[in-house]
Amino acid sequence: MVRQAASWVGRREADGTHRVIIDVYNSIDPLPRGYRMSYTDPWCAAFVSAVAQVWGLTKIVFPECACDPMIALYKAAGRWVEDDGYVPRPGDLLFYDWQDTGLGDNSGSTDHVGLVAEVESRRIRLIEGNCGDAVRYQVREIDGLYIRGYGLPDYASLAEEGEEEPSPRPGDPAEDGDAGAGPAQNEGGASQDEGAAGVGGCQLTLSLLRQGDRGGCVQAVQALLILRGCGVGPDGADGDFGPNTRAAVLRFQAKKGLERDGVVGPVTWNALLRG
Repeated sequence: MVRQAASWVGRREADGTHRVIIDVYNSIDPLPRGYRMSYTDPWCAAFVSAVAQVWGLTKIVFPECACDPMIALYKAAGRWVEDDGYVPRPGDLLFYDWQDTGLGDNSGSTDHVGLVAEVESRRIRLIEGNCGDAVRYQVREIDGLYIRGYGLPDYASLAEEGEEEPSPRPGDPAEDGDAGAGPAQNEGGASQDEGAAGVGGCQLTLSLLRQGDRGGCVQAVQALLILRGCGVGPDGADGDFGPNTRAAVLRFQAKKGLERDGVVGPVTWNALLRG
């Protein structure tokens, strides 16, 4: 979560680079409260939700486009902390109320949310979307002014359910190691088997995908295509490799100078993961 958020630091409304975040948010199915975000809407909550959507973590990082409804979801799940003096951990969400007077418990309406990236001594380093209309780092103090409370995504529950390790984060920097493409693609651009991609020493099996396939791997490809600026149609990352997704794959392959076959084999996986 933190590293994905960090990969978006510097995206701004002014130059339109924040739009990929809104596009990823709008790929959530079903959309929270059925509301499709525009590029001019406030997007701090959508930022956190989009980070979760990239990794398929919306079961625990509850997606929303507004802070108060997001807090309600954490309260309902028993994952809300009201204590301003709570010492957060990376991956927690800090909610703000700019009308905090500093007297007693702040229980006002929420104005903003950020993702906790690091905690050192009493300093909290956060990554926040829509912070001055951009994705930026901020530093706050534990028990400081404006803290409304914390949402605590239950990351441990995924391990308890035995879910698979997530795929390498999109846009992995080169210093973390080259992503091996596994078996080379044939002349048509697709290998006959599954490939393996290694990032930061982690090996993952990457299925060969083509039109007609369905499932979580397809959804991951769709989310990556959206991140790379190749929209997959109005249904977003729905896990269905239909004509719109094939067209997006073809556009991405053309953009990267790959063999244009509309099939996601090891070379295309490698290009998607490395950005």
